[in-house]
Amino acid sequence: MTRPASMAVVLEGGLVQALLVQDWPAHVPLPRVAVVDYDTEGADDDEITHFLIGGKPEEAVCRSDVPEVYEHLTDALSPLAVLTALGDPPPDDDGEPPLALAQSVRKSILDLDARINQSEQPPTGDDYKELYVLANCGLIDVLKALGDPTDFGE
Repeated sequence: MTRPASMAVVLEGGLVQALLVQDWPAHVPLPRVAVVDYDTEGADDDEITHFLIGGKPEEAVCRSDVPEVYEHLTDALSPLAVLTALGDPPPDDDGEPPLALAQSVRKSILDLDARINQSEQPPTGDDYKELYVLANCGLIDVLKALGDPTDFGE
């Protein structure tokens, strides 16, 4: 069955090196993540963001980022493996029945196709990549929902 998504924030020397997600639904856009570091020592003025928290002025070094999908990386630590090692794996989700899951995958592929057609431009490499991810990840989800024990590289 489908598991809830897991996330990892990878740090080295206190600096964020990577944001990872695992088991992210292919039909859901990746989230935007705000990275905030209140340690502004040594930061240039143009790197510092000023804002108010409860009416009190604060400053931090901030940036936005989009996580990388663990399943697309060849040499990354699995967020699920880390959570499992900590004794806190996400619970298995009974998820959608296989038929509903397959219908959802088909709808996401048709929606992408309609978006590509609506642009009245030839499909790009990114369009084909997104279609592949939708089809492949969707098929894996359907296979898991049907009880396929294959290791899909998780």
